[in-house]
Amino acid sequence: MKRLSVLLLLLIFINSFSFSMELKKVNKNIYMVEGNIGLPSKENKGFISNAYGILTSEGWIVVDTLSTPELAKEFISKLKGVSNKPIKYVFITHYHLDHYFGASEFKKEGAKIIGSKGLEDFYTSGKADLYLNGIKNSFKGIFENVKLVKPDIVIKDKRVFTIDGKKYIIENVAPAHTSSDIIIYIPEDKIIFVGDLVVKNRIPFVGDSGSNSKNWLKVLEKLKNVDIKVIYNGHNKPLDKSAIDFTYDYIKFLRNEISKMKDEDLSYDEIKEKLSNVKWKKYPQFKAFHFKNIYKIYNDLDFEF
Repeated sequence: MKRLSVLLLLLIFINSFSFSMELKKVNKNIYMVEGNIGLPSKENKGFISNAYGILTSEGWIVVDTLSTPELAKEFISKLKGVSNKPIKYVFITHYHLDHYFGASEFKKEGAKIIGSKGLEDFYTSGKADLYLNGIKNSFKGIFENVKLVKPDIVIKDKRVFTIDGKKYIIENVAPAHTSSDIIIYIPEDKIIFVGDLVVKNRIPFVGDSGSNSKNWLKVLEKLKNVDIKVIYNGHNKPLDKSAIDFTYDYIKFLRNEISKMKDEDLSYDEIKEKLSNVKWKKYPQFKAFHFKNIYKIYNDLDFEF
């Protein structure tokens, strides 16, 4: 009996670290899989972000591709379980691993990969290969089968696709979260896909080398004036417009406080210490992102005019 209890506890412990991918219908023709909170690990297999499938008469439209070919295959299988229609377009909201690294599997399906000019530049410059190699070294055994692909259709500014009589407005808003951000807005349904530009009850990541917090705030100000009912992002359940304020307030606070302290000639370490106990401390990814965000904004402010 004692041995049985130990085995039962062991099974519960193991299951607590196993993550399954569940396809959820979140709108009349929109399906999503929701990733786990945290950084990639062997336990979560890199499943740390959301991806979306929109079912149309012409086929599937996908937004983001998850972190690995293995996860992408599983996502494709689940979409095909709903409808075996072809995957027509795949939009990559930005270059981060959890949104871009599964793209090769969709390419095999015949889908057109769509991304920003920044994503194309990232791929052609060789930075993508350096990034992938760094990720492989940091998270061994998860990303070994990743093959990066170049976007087939490049969004330099704005482009409109019409599918099932609906407009899909694709806009390049970079640099903001990264140097490669796009948003996908469907005005008829008043919904928008934003990648990681909008989050709620978790810390946004401003620390990317290509991020621009000043422009990110401008993007968020613009989104506040767009007629939006639902925001689909990279790491939350579907959101309402209050999430824009959550993201905006955090970034604005950091910029204002860091700027003020720099004017007072405080060092980076002094600023970091003063901003270590803020109201956002209770939210996920604070330890992972907050001090990186401070460092990036601290340095960027010196080059802003």
